[in-house]
Amino acid sequence: MKYTLPVKIDKGTGAPLVLLHGLGNNHKSWSYVLEHLDYKKWRVIVVDLLGFGDAPKPDVEYSPKDHSDAIIATLDELGIEQAVIAGHSMGSLIAIDLAARHESRVKRLALLGAPLYKKKPREGWWRKVMRAEGLYFALFEVVKKNPDAVQAGGTIADELVPFIKGMEITEETWPAYKKSLEHTIMQYETYKQATKLTIPTLFVNGLFDLFIIRRNIHDVRRTNPRHVRIKRVLGPHELTPRQGRTIARMLSKLAK
Repeated sequence: MKYTLPVKIDKGTGAPLVLLHGLGNNHKSWSYVLEHLDYKKWRVIVVDLLGFGDAPKPDVEYSPKDHSDAIIATLDELGIEQAVIAGHSMGSLIAIDLAARHESRVKRLALLGAPLYKKKPREGWWRKVMRAEGLYFALFEVVKKNPDAVQAGGTIADELVPFIKGMEITEETWPAYKKSLEHTIMQYETYKQATKLTIPTLFVNGLFDLFIIRRNIHDVRRTNPRHVRIKRVLGPHELTPRQGRTIARMLSKLAK
């Protein structure tokens, strides 16, 4: 069965730009970027991803394919043949899968804070020293043991940390959160897909981002130098007010 996603924002008169949010978020996570985009250059499409926000919440694996199939169905419904795709965190992994399996539908990729794994993180003390290498795997252990605490933490973050927009981990979104964490983030196929991309791809790495593994992204660049570039920005994993202007400026350069 094909699922379409709720289009929460469809604004502008330029080239199509589709924004994909991260794990445990919804479309609101792009708020600070949206404030600075040029809507004469872009037709900005922002959705809630499958299982999150107001999107359908079917009983599926929530694999990259599940997510990207829903995006393609939504683009078809909108009559958009090709778009620039920008993904944040988990959204960047979905964007890679989208480009790998539907190359003609993607003009360019902008991937913000992409948590790419190419092998299972080491166990024991080394993982604690190299925290980023196993951060999502460590998070999954917490999720399995303390699901109620994770949901409560999502609610608290949404209410008490105003610079994080769109944080939404609730009883309703919990199945999608847990399955997306396991099947979309904690897997290795997306790394392989990234090394074989044949469209212009920009990885954007925050200097204080604890969720990314920089050496994996640099390995993708070395393996695929023709199509992959890397840009560093001053900021954490989250899309903060300060990053909003910077990212919007980067995206404006992709409107060609």
